[in-house]
Amino acid sequence: MTIRIQLNHLNDLEVTIHNILSEESKTKALTITEAAALTGVSPSKISKFVKKIGFSGYKEYFRFITGKELVKQKKMSTEFSRIKDFMENFDPSTATYLAELISTYDKIILFGYGPTNICMEYFEYKLTYTVEKHVIRATEASMIPGLLTENTLLLIFSVAGKFAQFDSLFEEANRQQAKALLVIEELNSNLLLDNAEIIYLTKSQQADHLASHEKTRTILFIFIEEVIRELSKQTKRET
Repeated sequence: MTIRIQLNHLNDLEVTIHNILSEESKTKALTITEAAALTGVSPSKISKFVKKIGFSGYKEYFRFITGKELVKQKKMSTEFSRIKDFMENFDPSTATYLAELISTYDKIILFGYGPTNICMEYFEYKLTYTVEKHVIRATEASMIPGLLTENTLLLIFSVAGKFAQFDSLFEEANRQQAKALLVIEELNSNLLLDNAEIIYLTKSQQADHLASHEKTRTILFIFIEEVIRELSKQTKRET
């Protein structure tokens, strides 16, 4: 928000009004009617005066002369509030743990259903330039069994895990003596997987009316960036 204050354009009466209100505002709050009575002019004159200076109205002008913020913070949307809560309560050890896993295994397989696979494409790009590993992004779940080998880390990302089947992928990873980890953004207490390791990034859920493809992946991207940052720190320590 930009305000251009033009006190040099005031006439003598307007200068007097401004000086009186600036002084009186130090000790008490004034409504526009009280300000008009105090300066001997009409409320409409006060309104024209503050707009001439460059304010949208009397309330904004009065907040200015009393040294208060001109604009109160707007109420954040539910999604912004959810992201803010995630950032304030984020446990860095989860990013450190995943970074250490990536450093341990030779081959990294990334997978996500639907739009989450776009997150994996980004993760693949970042990993390729951060670590010297064989990084593969599986575009279909059917590709994964043929890619799994010993000393492989399978990372599956999901927003809620409500519309996907993970059991067979974890079972296949176990048969191939590979490590599998599921990273889920939203807490889903109904998701029960045998022998599965799961990281839940939040305790919240996005709006129920949203279909899976309509949900944001913002928190997944933030988490990916933290993992990359941890990997970069590890690389610097080793060199």
